[in-house]
Amino acid sequence: MKKAKTFLFFVFFIYPFFSYSHVNHYDKLKIIEMDVLRNGKKIGFINYTFESRDGLIIVKNEIKFIAKLIGINLLDVSGISTETYKNGKLIKFKSSTIQNKKKKYNMLRFDDVKKTFEIKGSSFSGVAPSTAVIGNWWNHNIFQSKMIISPLSGSLKLIDVYFLSKEKLNINKNIYDTSRFKIELKRNINDKEKEEFHVWLDDKSNIILKVSYSKFGRWEYILRNIEKSN
Repeated sequence: MKKAKTFLFFVFFIYPFFSYSHVNHYDKLKIIEMDVLRNGKKIGFINYTFESRDGLIIVKNEIKFIAKLIGINLLDVSGISTETYKNGKLIKFKSSTIQNKKKKYNMLRFDDVKKTFEIKGSSFSGVAPSTAVIGNWWNHNIFQSKMIISPLSGSLKLIDVYFLSKEKLNINKNIYDTSRFKIELKRNINDKEKEEFHVWLDDKSNIILKVSYSKFGRWEYILRNIEKSN
């Protein structure tokens, strides 16, 4: 694993697009739409829309899916959120989500004096370092951060990223050259329990094309559509 971490550092060194200021390269994006699948069956969607105005990048997200087990709703999620970036830096975030009839929320703002995020969420209220990243799947900066902020509830998790391989990925008969990573999330450095995700990043556009993980089945988020402005 040490060898993988060393190679990951090398990957970031030769690909300088991985920097916190480069959210601005998304200013040409208009739409990213992803299908949510469980055990190979489509059960919902995650859609992102992008707007650039007055020096700001505003990212709006809508998520909706229902996973059933033996006819019973295992996980029913619907929500919306808005991220606002200024000069490539996150300055505020707001989300409202219903998960299994329970309301979750996250309200975040950047304190320009203290250089920290102030979070008021349904699972956590407090501060996070300015290097933390909202855990949405449109933003490749998650590969460089050491802390993820839950978009649903504001909870904080540590992140470890490992480069796995270069792969050809076939999506709707389109072939992409990708880098495949493994992401591990945990609440603290000594926590043995962790969430594990596999993520495929398009080498050309730096867009996340696919995410997979296992939890009561095999889950996948797969790119369905992307639109850019001229």
